[in-house]
Amino acid sequence: MIPHQPTWSARLSVHLAQINDQTKLTFQKHSGPLRVQKHFPQADGSCHIYILHPPGGLVGGDSLFVEILAAANTHTVITSPSAGKAYRCAENALDQSVTQVIDIGENAHLEWLPQETIFFDGAKAKIDNRVALHPSSSYLGWEIQTLGRRASGESFSHGSITQTSQIWRSEKRCHRERLQVSDANRHSAWGLNGASVLGTLVAIPKEDQQIRTESAIQALRELLPEP
Repeated sequence: MIPHQPTWSARLSVHLAQINDQTKLTFQKHSGPLRVQKHFPQADGSCHIYILHPPGGLVGGDSLFVEILAAANTHTVITSPSAGKAYRCAENALDQSVTQVIDIGENAHLEWLPQETIFFDGAKAKIDNRVALHPSSSYLGWEIQTLGRRASGESFSHGSITQTSQIWRSEKRCHRERLQVSDANRHSAWGLNGASVLGTLVAIPKEDQQIRTESAIQALRELLPEP
């Protein structure tokens, strides 16, 4: 019999503001094992923040909630000191749940660049990412998923991952992506086709730079060889 595993419900709220041409961490509040490990003001006026989940991973029934409020004119880079981990869920255990909400104010820029998340065999994770942008703000973010640890001989033979990412600007949704990893699609040609590492990078410029950005994307596409 698998022994009962204690579960955690953790929350972290972080507020950033521009003070004397420097982005500063002005407020943080946490409950449970989730907190800002360190923040580093940079010479260019930006601030780099490391978010830490001390237990090192999620078990069945754990839930994390992260809220980032970046005020006007801030420039923030948020990352993590190590890879995230979602461990095997015990039979009949609740899913592992992660919710990340980011609000980026006027003329602000935020980069969400955590290290990868490793999903161990039997993990059952649900992840919800939401970003709200002002017309003059910009965002760069990635999410990287690793299924098992092949180099250590640890495969991901069963389990599930559901990740939904939404980006809104002026209350209009400009990006939505849904990732679903299941036993049915991990090896299918229409699914992951046996891949064990996948990731998504999203870059959203300021609204008035959108046309120029689309022109640059088209120019890059024309340089690519025909498939």
